[in-house]
Amino acid sequence: MTKVITKDYQLVFLFSGQGSHYRGMGEKLYKTNPVFTSTLEKSDSYMQKVLGRSLIEELYHKKDVDFDDLLITHPAIVAVELALCFALRAEGIVPDYVSGNSLGEFAAAAISGVWSAEKALEAALMQAKSIVGNSEMGGMLAVINIASDVLKRLSKSYSLYIASNNFPGHYTLSGATAYLDALEVELKSLEIPYMRLPVAYPFHSPLLKAGKVEFQQYMSTIESLDQPKKGFISGLYAIELNQLSSDYFWEVVSQPADFGHVVAALEKKAPCLYVDLGPSGTSATFMKYNLEERSNSVAHPIMTPFKQEDKQLQKLFQLIES
Repeated sequence: MTKVITKDYQLVFLFSGQGSHYRGMGEKLYKTNPVFTSTLEKSDSYMQKVLGRSLIEELYHKKDVDFDDLLITHPAIVAVELALCFALRAEGIVPDYVSGNSLGEFAAAAISGVWSAEKALEAALMQAKSIVGNSEMGGMLAVINIASDVLKRLSKSYSLYIASNNFPGHYTLSGATAYLDALEVELKSLEIPYMRLPVAYPFHSPLLKAGKVEFQQYMSTIESLDQPKKGFISGLYAIELNQLSSDYFWEVVSQPADFGHVVAALEKKAPCLYVDLGPSGTSATFMKYNLEERSNSVAHPIMTPFKQEDKQLQKLFQLIES
């Protein structure tokens, strides 16, 4: 039975980070939604100016199988999420709360007024440059249907880090490529499902720390971060914040994440309509598996690799009463 969303529901925008990207993300919206198109083209112009490369070319015209160039994927995720948010805003859909996971906090902060959309894009690019230029390469691996004690044993055995607790039995590990490769062999033998993420660096682990100095030097050039509007729920601390430190945007990509804690914090607000503005619908999936059975909240994705964004938007409009 379809749940009807009324004014008693709180509208929450969710933003995801590295690992949720793919070539073609948002393509249907880029072709059909004028606000999405114009917003993304502004981001594209900025990237061509400062990097000499086109986001639109990388997203919608290149056919390379690999899509893990951090200098493109990092700002591209932020650009696509902001373009979708502005498209929703043009329809009068404005959130009561925003929450980002990892890199998703860059877009969430822009929507919450901490910095401008262009500054969020610039910061994502500068962070990517600091990581690429200083941190060792590695990767991330999602592990499904695994007991926590088995996960801890395996991560310790292979010198890997638990990067995120996504929902019961679903975790992400981070670490050096060789150790991830070795773990994949054992997971296969144990018949434990896993998926390698299209990420070439070990986010949410101590291995990322070498890039911090350069990124913090960039952050020091920002005169000040504005206070977030009411309703900024930290994906790192799982609480509502009214002030962000200059370290915050490094911490969100380097410290372990726990999505369940964020869900618990948001569920205290009242029944919620969670709208996933990330590229792949990952946050909506995580949300569904974290919600308690008695919850009246609803999680709704828009962008997915199946490119049904137009239909998903119409479903969202149907959920929200005028």
